[in-house]
Amino acid sequence: MNLKQVSRLTLILFFCLFSTLVYAKKNLYLSLSSKSSKASIGLSDFVPVNGYFEEMDMSKTIRDVLESDLLLSGHFNVAVSDTSYKFDLDKQFEYWAPKDISVLLTGKISIENAENLNLEVKLYDAESREIIWEDTYREKVSNYRYLAHKINDEIVRRFTGEEGIACTKIAFTNDSTKFKEVYLVDYDGYNLKRLTKDNRLNILPKWIPNTAQIMYTSYLYNNPDLFVIDILKNKRRALSTIQGLNSPASFSLDKKFLITTLSRGVYPNLYILDKNGNVLRRLTEGKHIDTSPAFSPNGKEIAFISDRAGYPQLYIMDMDGVNLRRISTKGNCDSPSWSPQGDKIVFTMKYDDDFDIFIYNLSRKRVIRLTENQGSNENPSWSQDGRFIVFSSTRSGKSEIYIMKMDGTETRKLVDMSGNSFTPSWSHSL
Repeated sequence: MNLKQVSRLTLILFFCLFSTLVYAKKNLYLSLSSKSSKASIGLSDFVPVNGYFEEMDMSKTIRDVLESDLLLSGHFNVAVSDTSYKFDLDKQFEYWAPKDISVLLTGKISIENAENLNLEVKLYDAESREIIWEDTYREKVSNYRYLAHKINDEIVRRFTGEEGIACTKIAFTNDSTKFKEVYLVDYDGYNLKRLTKDNRLNILPKWIPNTAQIMYTSYLYNNPDLFVIDILKNKRRALSTIQGLNSPASFSLDKKFLITTLSRGVYPNLYILDKNGNVLRRLTEGKHIDTSPAFSPNGKEIAFISDRAGYPQLYIMDMDGVNLRRISTKGNCDSPSWSPQGDKIVFTMKYDDDFDIFIYNLSRKRVIRLTENQGSNENPSWSQDGRFIVFSSTRSGKSEIYIMKMDGTETRKLVDMSGNSFTPSWSHSL
C-alpha cells in the first residue's frame, strides 16, 4: 500500500469513526498521514472575486506566505498549482488528480474599499471531493501576512490537535543604536519592530505567558529595574524598582506569581513576587548567586542557575524551595527554559571554548547536545508547540537570532539587521 492509499484509508476510517459529526465539519480534526511521513496539501490559486489587479496580486502573495508557513511547520509537503485561477472546481480537481495530494485548499479573495480583505477558504478531501473545513477570514489589507498565518495555524490545529506557531512573535535585544533596545519580529522574520527607544540599556526580554506583554530589565532610571510593555496597547509600566538587580525571570502560567532574581544589596537570590511586583517571600538564601529561574508548565517546580557548587550549574527545586537537586553537567550553565510539555529543559552550557545549546531529558536523566563547532550559542527559548527552539549564535561572526528544530536540525537565521542581537524569547500565539 503506497503513501497516498494509506492517507486516504486513514481519512475514510476517521470519517467512519466520527460519522455522527458529519454536520459539524468545522470541528473535525484530521489525521491524513502515516506516522513516518508528512501530509500532502495542494494549494490552488485563490480566485479574485471582482477580477481586480489588486486581488490577483494579493491572491498570489497570500498563497506564497501560506506555502512558507505550511513548510516551516514541518507537518506538510506542499504542492502549488501553476494553472490559471479562472479554472472552475471540476477542472481544479482534474488538474490535481495525478499530483498525489491528500487534501486541496481553495479560496476566493476580495478587496473592498482598497483596505478591507476578505478570504473564503475551503479544504477538500482530494479523493472524495468532500469539504472537510471551510471558513471566511477578514482583515485589513495591511495585515495580509497575519491572515495567512491564521489559516496555517487552523490547518495545523485540524491535522494535529495542537496550536500552530505562525501567529507567534519573538522578542530580542539589538545594539545597532549603540544601546541595547528591545525589538519584536514575527516567527518567520518579517515585520521587524523596535519597541524601546530609550538610549539606555534594555536587556533580557521575556514574554508573560499567553499575553501580549513582555517584561525586561531596563537602566532607564540608572538602576536595573523590571519593566513590562504591552505591545497591543503600546504602554509600559515599572514592575519592580527595588534598589539593586531586578532580573526578568518567569511568570507562572496562571500569571499570579513571578520568580525573579533580586540582589537588594546582598547576594542575588530568588524571590517570589505577585503579579504587581510586590515581594511575597525569599526563595533561596546564601552567599551565592541564583539566577535565571524558569517555572515548569505545571507551576510546581523551578529550574534555575546557581554557583553554589563553585561554578554556574543547573538546578531544579519545588515551588516552595524544597527538594533541591543538581543536574549533572560538565561546564558553566545558563538560561534554562522548560519545554511546554514539561519533559525537557533546554539550556546553555560552556563546553570547551564556546557556549552551546543542550537539552536535559527529565525522564531519561540524560543531557543531549544540540549545537557544536558553530560559534557561541546561547539563550534558548521554546516555541509554544515544543517543536522548535530560538537562540542567539555568533556563527556568522556576530551575534544573531536563529531557529532550529528541537533535535538541532534545520537551522535558519531569523532576521537580517545591523548590530548584534541577543536573548530571544518566543511568544504564544497573539
